[in-house]
Amino acid sequence: MKKIYSLFLVLFIANYIYSQDSHIEFKGISLDGSLSSFVEKMEKNGFTLQKSPREHVALMKGLFTGKWVEVLILSSPKTKTVWKVSVYYSKQESWTSLKSDYNEMVELFTKKYGEPKDHFEFFSSPYYEGDGYELQALRKEKCNYISFWTLDKGGIIVDINQYGQIQVRYEDKVNVKIKEKEEDENSLNDI
Repeated sequence: MKKIYSLFLVLFIANYIYSQDSHIEFKGISLDGSLSSFVEKMEKNGFTLQKSPREHVALMKGLFTGKWVEVLILSSPKTKTVWKVSVYYSKQESWTSLKSDYNEMVELFTKKYGEPKDHFEFFSSPYYEGDGYELQALRKEKCNYISFWTLDKGGIIVDINQYGQIQVRYEDKVNVKIKEKEEDENSLNDI
């Protein structure tokens, strides 16, 4: 009986430790808990709240990888559980600078997380790199520069968005399911 109790205790402690570390992190802050508590932790990390445009979204500014960025924090509709953080770097007007910054960011994430699970770097017809219309292709969504990392705790995406910005997205695997469940409940309540 003592061995069973000891085994149960070890399993309980292991499960507790795992559950404490089962969420993806942004700047060392776990994407877990409520939007307000996450914002508070971000403020302690030097970020300032810009505005909360909706009740489950917060916009902050601060330093990330040594550059000033805007950070959009998304939470689930009911419990306000944080499930996604999107980082937006300053808009650029130079394709060369954008591509260089994208490559630098991919290199940083590769150093930390290994090779991306997948990546795409291409232009769609009639555009091609070197034609002088790269930014026009970007605005028309004919330019695809994106890298994906799939981790046990969630996913990370680095891309160049259509507005001429480097964007980095962190999604927590556990909390995406909470968000989806709450959205489904809201939809089912509507019908």
